[in-house]
Amino acid sequence: MKTDEKIIPEGKARILLWIVGNQLPYVSKALDILSHQLQGIRVVGAACAGKPQIVYHSVPVPLVTEPEIPSVEHDILLVAGGDGIPLVQLLRRIKELKGDVSKLLLDRLPCIPGFTLEKYRKLQKSRLSIFSMNCFGGIISHTLGLPFLTPFINMFFETEQEYIRFLRNPRVYMEERLELERTEFEKPLNITYPVYRLGNVLIHMNHYPDFDKAVQKWRERKEKINWYNLCAIMYTDSPETLQQFDELPYGKKICFVSFPSRLDSAFYIDTSLDENRPLWDVVNRYAFGAHRYYYDPFDLLLYGKKTRLVDM
Repeated sequence: MKTDEKIIPEGKARILLWIVGNQLPYVSKALDILSHQLQGIRVVGAACAGKPQIVYHSVPVPLVTEPEIPSVEHDILLVAGGDGIPLVQLLRRIKELKGDVSKLLLDRLPCIPGFTLEKYRKLQKSRLSIFSMNCFGGIISHTLGLPFLTPFINMFFETEQEYIRFLRNPRVYMEERLELERTEFEKPLNITYPVYRLGNVLIHMNHYPDFDKAVQKWRERKEKINWYNLCAIMYTDSPETLQQFDELPYGKKICFVSFPSRLDSAFYIDTSLDENRPLWDVVNRYAFGAHRYYYDPFDLLLYGKKTRLVDM
């Protein structure tokens, strides 16, 4: 498959809108980007119960009910206004309707620099598991509408060296039991959360005031790890830590650093472009898509590739 057009059977891509929220900041731009990339589109309908008539390029869009979604022929089901809705909830609803979940596309995604439908569908099918030192893996998975095929969601390792230690023997650590080490108070979130010991590393579950749920989610998600498609991600201000990370035997490894480096795994970020914010903050903002895109996030996760995005 060399071009996005081959994803669409024949003629213009048929877009069915699924309006699930009241705020629609992305849908018009997303439709225009898809039209440009796919050399034309047809908006064949809009499922938007209780909403007024939808118009695209001065042409009224036929309205359908949500249960009618599977009966309308379409190539892409473009979800509009779904930013606050978990992806798993949207997928579950389409399955209940007996629709094709592989056609679902969140309207924010075409607006992300580097997006093409071909790359995104490939990323979806890859069943990528992300090992991440902090919340980055969970954040970027949410931003890109990817499932959580990793237990490293809403948590962080206590130190960089403990994360490196884990990466050297991840299968061994995944056999260890979580043992409650202590609790800590997170002032910004106003919660007391658990710190668990996993072998000889400490993991802060700083988004889980419910300790039982923290362990439950860990157990559920560690069973979903795709050991055949892993991407290890971290950040550091230390050249020594970068060197240790670069020596790890991962096909895809990404270390965001605040200094230039010739090492393959080093993804340099000039924090002076972001008001000299700390590196971890800049990296997380990149994952949220709320600020500057330094690298094409699709190439980054698909290939561990540094496709630099200029003037973003």
